[in-house]
Amino acid sequence: MKILSAEQIREADRYTIQNRPIASIDLMEAAASAWVETFLQSLLYSHRKSIIIVCGPGNNGGDGLAIARMLKPLNNVTVYLMPSDNYSPDNLANQQRLRESGIQPLLLHTTDILTLPPDAVLIDALYGSGLNRPLTGLSADIVRKINASGVPVAAVDLPSGMFADSNDHNTLHTIVKASLTITFHLPKLALLMMPTGELAGEIKIVNIGLDSSFIDQQESPHHLQDADSVKVLYRPRSLWMHKGQAGRGLLIGGIGHTAGAVLLASSAALRSGIGLLYTACGLRAAQALPVHRPEAIALDLNETDLPDLVSSLEPDAIAIGPGLGTSQASAELLNEILEYPIPTVLDADALNLIAKHRWLHRLGPNHLITPHPKEALRLFGQAKPFEFHQNLLKFSQSSKTVIAFKGRFTRIYTPEGIVWFNNSGNHGMATAGSGDVLTGVLLALLAAGYPVAQAARLGVWLHGAAGDAALLRLNSPESLIAGDIINHLHQAFHQLSSST
Repeated sequence: MKILSAEQIREADRYTIQNRPIASIDLMEAAASAWVETFLQSLLYSHRKSIIIVCGPGNNGGDGLAIARMLKPLNNVTVYLMPSDNYSPDNLANQQRLRESGIQPLLLHTTDILTLPPDAVLIDALYGSGLNRPLTGLSADIVRKINASGVPVAAVDLPSGMFADSNDHNTLHTIVKASLTITFHLPKLALLMMPTGELAGEIKIVNIGLDSSFIDQQESPHHLQDADSVKVLYRPRSLWMHKGQAGRGLLIGGIGHTAGAVLLASSAALRSGIGLLYTACGLRAAQALPVHRPEAIALDLNETDLPDLVSSLEPDAIAIGPGLGTSQASAELLNEILEYPIPTVLDADALNLIAKHRWLHRLGPNHLITPHPKEALRLFGQAKPFEFHQNLLKFSQSSKTVIAFKGRFTRIYTPEGIVWFNNSGNHGMATAGSGDVLTGVLLALLAAGYPVAQAARLGVWLHGAAGDAALLRLNSPESLIAGDIINHLHQAFHQLSSST
């Protein structure tokens, strides 16, 4: 699914109105109807006794007025309207329709008139995706009062005050903090990135009937990937496959007291279909691995010459980093690995060593790096969120390195200039060892012969989908651990195999 800019979405609106043809007011009616249908299925609606709708002077406010009219038969609805000398035509039309339905909107000349009872839910329809400057004055005061009230908020298209694209020059304290954002037709970039995404709460996308041919013609570097978009990458095993054809992988890490990281990565690689796994690790991990995961071949790094090992094993892929440490000996291992023209996953301490020794320039087409935000900061330096996003994309394009920037909606940056925002995964996966599991999954896919960017996309989605399956069983994000992700990888693979 494409992620279009605010300007492209406005053009899609205009094109749809001119070429369907459909009147602007009717497109607004369709959007409001789709929004209401999704809202009525939400927990926010089911747990609240009354609904307060705050509407602005533009078309986002017009959406809110139409929503109020549609909810009136089912709920106790109160509507507040920002005063203006310049209401949009569709806003004015929906004001009239609302009054005819029996609801008189209350003009918000001051925040004093805005009453927010604790048992209500507030629908935010002040400003939408057309906003391009921070809120000030009365609008900012209204937002601050809403945020201070503690009343749960459902946002129409975007939380008011948020820009659809970059928010590097916005003020976060004048953005509504929503519990639910029901956005129209396509996701907006700001909903998928920190820190603005955190203000959106749960995100739902509703189709409002924009012209699909126009959207298909639009170019965008940003895409949202789901099961349908990754299943085309998935290659089911041949009935005649043997273990040598399933890939040979070399995993390096688990030195000293950090044996657990490499054990998790080993288990994940095996559960992701790797044919032969060699785990080169410290003594503790080498002793524990035959007990914990006897399918892996444990190699003690203290007794192993790495060049000879790589030469003799001829691995199809390498992963290095989980529990590697940042000692001089670990740096020497990594220095050697960076010279091999073998598809390689670089994670955890491997990334810290690259940052420490300033080896970023040594990364290239056979490398897949998987930094979390702090590791990425060490690698690429400080920048505002959208600028940082652009820096990662430029680096991927210039170096031909694939980047999986981990977090909510993990972003896969590809050398072709495309960024894939991943939609699987959940907050329960914010737990120790989750990243090590991802490393193992990626190693298995690279060893199986997937191109680096495809392995990154598929692996990130599988990792998240396994976490989603684990959460569904546990029903508690706090109780989810990295081992649960491994134990549900089979369900993630099944989702792809059952739909091919």
